Amino acid sequence: MIRYDYVPEDGKYKFRDLYEIIELLRSPGGCPWDRVQTHRTLVTPMLEEAYELADAIEKNRDDKLVEELGDVLLQVIFHCIIGEEDGAFTFDDVTDASARKMLFRHSHVFGSDTAENAGEALENWERRKTDEKGFDTLEQKLRDIPKNFPALYKAYKAASKIRKAGADSPEAGPDIPDSEEELGKMLYEICRRAEAKGLNPEMALRKYVDREVINENR
Repeated sequence: MIRYDYVPEDGKYKFRDLYEIIELLRSPGGCPWDRVQTHRTLVTPMLEEAYELADAIEKNRDDKLVEELGDVLLQVIFHCIIGEEDGAFTFDDVTDASARKMLFRHSHVFGSDTAENAGEALENWERRKTDEKGFDTLEQKLRDIPKNFPALYKAYKAASKIRKAGADSPEAGPDIPDSEEELGKMLYEICRRAEAKGLNPEMALRKYVDREVINENR
């Protein structure tokens, strides 16, 4: 059993060590906080760690990248241990599912399909993903977008799927600038004016996408 004063022979803890540490934290006599966590209570920590990892990448900080990758890995292990305790799934089930997904969706590497560039590889990935999920309709693809995506990203993903399905019907509206800087300025101005009127743009966009965009494309 790992103790607080345990030091690995080569000075570095391995994956199995981290897994055992979290198992011990979850066990009787472990940490009271860790023992009561569930998949649902760990949703927010997982999202926060993902954002912190993205921040480390944006800042080009290798030291922070190591730290945040570890925090995300910790969350993955935590969920796997809870799954094992519940008798629902094991870590091997997770790695098996991931490996099978990579093999199936990279048919241009592991199969007979071809992809000459990143764009073609992505197109192949998306096609195989659709086949894998058994989606036949645009509605199925739209409803597959995670509900807890930030509203703006959710709207972006919905618009992309609608356009690729050939179901887009642009209506008259404000001209969209060609640069990210100008687009950012426009979006901020919308948020600024919404705040002044006591409106929450995040909630407004989320409700509109769920109620109008997804339901209109059933």
